[in-house]
Amino acid sequence: MAMRGRWRGPRQRVAPGHNGHAGSSQEAQIVPKLNTRIRAYVKGTPASLRDPPFTQESEIPSAAEISISSADNEDALEIPPNNVVGPWESKHKYLADHYALLREDAVTPLRTVVSEVQDRPHILEQDSNENAHIYEKVFIVGLTFAQVGVAARVTFSLRRSGKSVLWGQSKRLMQGTLIAMTPADDMFKSICKVATVAARPLAGLNMNPPRIDIFFSPGEIEIDPQREWVIVEAQQGYFEAYRHTLKSLQKMAKEPFPLAEYIVGVERRIAPPWYLRKKPEKDLTPLFEGTRAEHRHVNLLDGPWPSDPTSNLDASQVSALRRILSKELAIVQGPPGTGKTYVSVLALKVLIENKQDNDPPIIVSAHTNHALDQLLRHIAPVEPEFIRLGGMSNDEAVIKPRTLYEVRQKTVLGPLPGGLKGPAFAGMKRLIKEINLVLGPLTRGAPFNEEVLKAYGIIDDAQTKTLLEGAAGWVDTTLANSATSAIAHWASDELIQAGSKTLPDNFGFEYEEADLEQEQLQEMEAEKRIIDDDFESLTGDYIPFDEPWTGKSQMNDETARRELAKRDLWEVQPALRGPLYRVMQQRVKRAILEKFRQLMKQYERYAVDLKIGKWEVDTNYLQAAKIIGCTTTGLSKYRPLLDSLKPKIVLIEEAAETLEAFVTAACFETIEHLVLVGDHQQLRGSCNEQELAGDPWFLGVSMFERLVQNQVEHTQLIRQRRMHPEIRRGLMPIYPKLEDHPIVASRVPVPGMDGVNTFFFSHSWSEDSDELMSKVNRKEASMVVGFFNYLVHNGMAVKDITVLTFYNGQRKLILNSLKNHPDLLNERFNVVTVDSYQGEENGIVLLSLVRNNARNNIGFLSVANRVCVALSRAQRGFYIFGSAHILCNANPLWFKVVDAMRRDPRRVGFYLPLTCEQHGRRTMVDGNILLPGNTAIADN
Repeated sequence: MAMRGRWRGPRQRVAPGHNGHAGSSQEAQIVPKLNTRIRAYVKGTPASLRDPPFTQESEIPSAAEISISSADNEDALEIPPNNVVGPWESKHKYLADHYALLREDAVTPLRTVVSEVQDRPHILEQDSNENAHIYEKVFIVGLTFAQVGVAARVTFSLRRSGKSVLWGQSKRLMQGTLIAMTPADDMFKSICKVATVAARPLAGLNMNPPRIDIFFSPGEIEIDPQREWVIVEAQQGYFEAYRHTLKSLQKMAKEPFPLAEYIVGVERRIAPPWYLRKKPEKDLTPLFEGTRAEHRHVNLLDGPWPSDPTSNLDASQVSALRRILSKELAIVQGPPGTGKTYVSVLALKVLIENKQDNDPPIIVSAHTNHALDQLLRHIAPVEPEFIRLGGMSNDEAVIKPRTLYEVRQKTVLGPLPGGLKGPAFAGMKRLIKEINLVLGPLTRGAPFNEEVLKAYGIIDDAQTKTLLEGAAGWVDTTLANSATSAIAHWASDELIQAGSKTLPDNFGFEYEEADLEQEQLQEMEAEKRIIDDDFESLTGDYIPFDEPWTGKSQMNDETARRELAKRDLWEVQPALRGPLYRVMQQRVKRAILEKFRQLMKQYERYAVDLKIGKWEVDTNYLQAAKIIGCTTTGLSKYRPLLDSLKPKIVLIEEAAETLEAFVTAACFETIEHLVLVGDHQQLRGSCNEQELAGDPWFLGVSMFERLVQNQVEHTQLIRQRRMHPEIRRGLMPIYPKLEDHPIVASRVPVPGMDGVNTFFFSHSWSEDSDELMSKVNRKEASMVVGFFNYLVHNGMAVKDITVLTFYNGQRKLILNSLKNHPDLLNERFNVVTVDSYQGEENGIVLLSLVRNNARNNIGFLSVANRVCVALSRAQRGFYIFGSAHILCNANPLWFKVVDAMRRDPRRVGFYLPLTCEQHGRRTMVDGNILLPGNTAIADN
């Protein structure tokens, strides 16, 4: 049997030494050392009856867990409440409950859509109340033997979607997504297979029919190429972000839990880190202009803090800096524009300066790839040879060359004696050859021959002999060249083409609306993730299935037993030969599947050993680094690797935007110092299941917010350097103590606005809903587009204007209108949802609020954290479009915001004041914005 694809052999490289730079052609030879902590971490200790029950669960949910749908299973759905006030009962209670909460949030979206399809098996996507994605005519067409596991390649039809898909701009079937499969003739009545998307290369998705690779749950893989399946996917939720953290919580239940006195016990007073207690004198020269002897030996615990650190630090920043350097759990709240990242980087400069040669790397992390890259760009001038774990970076100049994947390529690493990589790789190759032979009957394009039937005990030697004797000299043109065996001659025209393939879609569907925000943010496709992060993960031998033949009809078991008892199978009536072949065929497939699954257990063990072996090599790159960066998801994904380095210091930015369990996973067994930087009054952690965000589960409450609300000591920054004072005024209801740095008063005025740097344009235009039930306000969108064009005509650069909205439907409407505007062709626009703009800022921000209805229902606009983000992104000019009347009636926070903007100078009204930069003409506009010459650019 021919196998396609290419297996990449082991390659060992190491990062440049400290004298090298990203992109350097120098190669340094390093003698690697074996770090056995990784295999000890991954393989762990044998399960014990004393272990908490949750530690024995697979991170992949079971079929029973996904298909719970009746009152009989209510007990399985009981989720413990989250304790957000006061201390937890115990470490084990804390870990078990957060595990249960996180698992429920990961599983609920898929369970919900499976339940809907169970109840309505023939439902189309457009009729789904749960936003289900449904793919039918699914067939397994081959297997890829990758170094991370065996992936099944499937083809599928988009008939039920009712749309063609622009896969390059779609979040469907992203790598790591959890999916459920069921036979087409069952539809989740009794069979549910849980799988994850292994890869979605665009080349495969753009084929007709499209194809993807999937990983079945361990022990659940299917290989029958003739069986038809249906795949169901939830539109929301991304399982890959959860699975590694679930495993981390399980691991933590069996090891010491550093800092538990604060995280679990909620002690309010925080001690210094242990390493600082042993040696409290530190070199603080990185904080000062020039170098003085007294700055080199500062006692951070007992001595006075130097009085003249870098002059641009305010008192709250100095306090935050001191906290970060001297507390084993340091919590710093940074309201918008207060420089929390700047303070973090200053603290890291000190920590790097004082790092000893034998100290482990400092781990820095952030909730999103974008925020992580921002942090690492600030770190790069201080420590250019940081290493970033994970390849999801858009920064080709600074960050990409320092990803672990790129670092591996630069310097040759010598052999690693005792490592698992080589033996696992060799064992996997030997096993593939054995599996290749087992799967052979499914790949030959012909009916199973008599030798296959005999090998699996379906027929005996005597039956085989009579088959061969009877077929001697047989001439059969029915099966053409594909049938040369005695069985094929015996069955003859009682065999038929199984029809087991996905036919090309020719439905003439319109394309599904592209997710242009994803396009704008340049989110990487899954195949790029594979190349950059786990570059070998789906390369390897590919075995295509080819089994086109089956019997004409079914046969019952009693008849099959009677006919198979005949010594001479030629005595079976011709009309029964097709059905009998089908019985034999199914028995062979069951036997092949059983044997294959047994071999898969060994393959999976080799895959684990190979992963361990690669990480054993990687520790040699990472150990020499001073800074290692990864996302908060990466803290769990790479936890065995990071744990092997025995990290002592971890700093997490955006800590208030991260679900608690993701931060808990940062508490490595050796950690002595954890720094949490964020702002719980901006965006919270995002839950798939909104019900879990509320009472009594409070899943959206981060560790950061919980500890601050429980009065665990922390520092708040209070002087902002981003917003013009007029803009900051709108934040007074949220941050009453926030002050302006003198620099913001000198912001350049907005052209065409005659000093009106903020304005709330209030209107009475009614909202609507788009085809995806997202809220839109078409007149408001038209007004925003017109004002955008006005600002550009008066001298603003398009790149310096951002349009924000709370609703994806409105975002798409405004973005499409801007892209099609005759005055704004071939421009790239910043039109994003509020949730996507956390941590960002721009010169001008236009905020489209959308909501206006008779019920005074303002939806997302009532969420204080989102409002805080929306109000705090602008530097020079901030203009709000919406119904001030409805907002004030519906929400007390908005009442206070509008009230603050009413004060002198008054910046709320039904007419937007414009002053043409070229002609000096002042115009009050209520929806029809005119350019010089009375050219309308927005219609009322």
